Formats: sequence, C-alpha cells, structure tokens
Amino acid sequence: MSKKTLFLNLWPVEIVLFVYFLVTFILMFTYRTQLPDILSHATTRGLLLAAYLLIIYWQNRNRQVNTYYVLRLFFPMLLLPFLYKETDYLNNLFFSENLDPFFAGTEYALFHTQPSLLFSEKFHARWFSELMYFGYFSYYLLIVFIPLIIYLKKGARSAERVIFIIINSFLIYYLVFILIPVAGPQFYFTDLMNTLPEGYIFGPIMKLIQMNGEGQTGAFPSSHVSICLILLCLSFTEMKRFLPVVLTVSVLLILSTVYLKAHYVIDVLGAFLTTPLVYVLSSGLYNRIIRYNFST
Repeated sequence: MSKKTLFLNLWPVEIVLFVYFLVTFILMFTYRTQLPDILSHATTRGLLLAAYLLIIYWQNRNRQVNTYYVLRLFFPMLLLPFLYKETDYLNNLFFSENLDPFFAGTEYALFHTQPSLLFSEKFHARWFSELMYFGYFSYYLLIVFIPLIIYLKKGARSAERVIFIIINSFLIYYLVFILIPVAGPQFYFTDLMNTLPEGYIFGPIMKLIQMNGEGQTGAFPSSHVSICLILLCLSFTEMKRFLPVVLTVSVLLILSTVYLKAHYVIDVLGAFLTTPLVYVLSSGLYNRIIRYNFST
C-alpha cells in the first residue's frame, strides 16, 4: 500500500477498530465489578489485539508480499464474531434486564399479534423454511464475498473503503446493542415458540451457528437487515453486475430475520430508519480520514 496513514501507519479501518477497543475497555474497567470472569475476557481481547498488531507490523515490513496485504485487509472481518458476542457480555451494564418486554409489547400494540411467531406458523412448509435458513445464512456470504469480489474486480482502494464502511457500521451497532439490550423473540418467547421445520441443508447449518455464535443481544435495530442494506448499496455503487443476485438474496435475508425469530418486526423497521444515517456516517468518516492523511 502506497499511501501513508495516521498513527504508526495504521489504515482507517484499524483506527476505528482500536478506538472501539479503547472505548469498550474503558467501559469494562469502569464497570469491572459487574462483569464476571473479567480477567479471562480481557486476556482474550489482549491476545486478539496482539495478533492484529503483529499482522500490521509484519505487513508494514513486507509490503511487497501481497499475501500479507490481503491478510491485513480482511483480518477485521475475523474480529466481528468476537465483538458481536462481546456485546452480550457488556449489554446489561446500564439495564440489569433485557428490554424485550417493552419491545414485544410495542410489537403487539402495533400489529395486535406477534409477527415473529405468526410467520412460521402460517408458512410451515419445509421447503419454505429451508429458503429462510438459506436467506439468513447468506448474510455471512455477503459480508465475505462482496468485499472480496470488489477487491478482485476494482482493486485495493475500493476494497479498503468497502471494508471500512462495513466494519465501522458494525461497530456503531455494537455500541447500540451494549446500550440497548434486546435479545429477540427466539430468547423471549421460549415457551411459546412453535418448532420450525428442520430444513434440508441450511437448516442444520444455521442451527449449529446459532447454537455456538448467538447470544442474548443485538436485536434492536437489526444489524442483519442494516448491514444487508448497506451491502446492497455498495453493490449498486461498486458492482452493478451482481446487483440482481444481491437484491434477491437480500429480500430472503430480511424476511428470514423475522421468520426465524431472530428479530421483531420493529427491529427491521429500526434498521430501515437507521441505515441511511449509519451509511452516511461511515462513508463520511472514511473520506475525512483519507483527506486528513493526504493533507498531513
């Protein structure tokens, strides 16, 4: 990479990630007496940061090796599962209980039912359930493959911008999840949930992912829906050729968030309302960091 960046040659995405780590570290330190097993959690954080710094250092020392560049470019994606799970660790610092009673009550006041329960009850065919499982799983595919395709088709600068927007948008939502703890219907309606059909291939895959990767966090607003909309926007600006595929998958993904009881409908509406702001903030912050770097 030819351009110089701030703070020991950090890239923009690394700056916002380290700021996020600092903010959440201050939060953990301030509320350390409320957090269980904090030493173990802090050690895991430290190891991840050390690995990241080592990758940055090694790539700076070996800039001619493209493999190191690609590793540094995509490593922030590998941090997302940990940072998402961490919101479950931190999200009851300000509210001792999750706010699902309020959100479920608001949902009922708006729709006079619980759409997350009714949807799968009315559409219970196994093939439809499999389609919904695929839609939900496609979230992970879109996050990985859209930046990868942009990197291969449009080059490093475009990929850096896209990855920054994705990562910074996630970090904004993770802070919201820490402040507003909502677990979602799958955790709140445990006694009322009807059993979803198993599906065929993606059903078991998604249940395995949910068993190991989900926590009682991140329902409002839906980052699944918001990041999906941001990826749709990025597809429109960076890779129009793939837009019909991304749009089709996005529709399935948005429907699946309610069908699989990961979100209330108001979580989806919240995502539609907040996405423009989050996208503008993330893209604007990237442009500002780049302009500042080139002017210094």
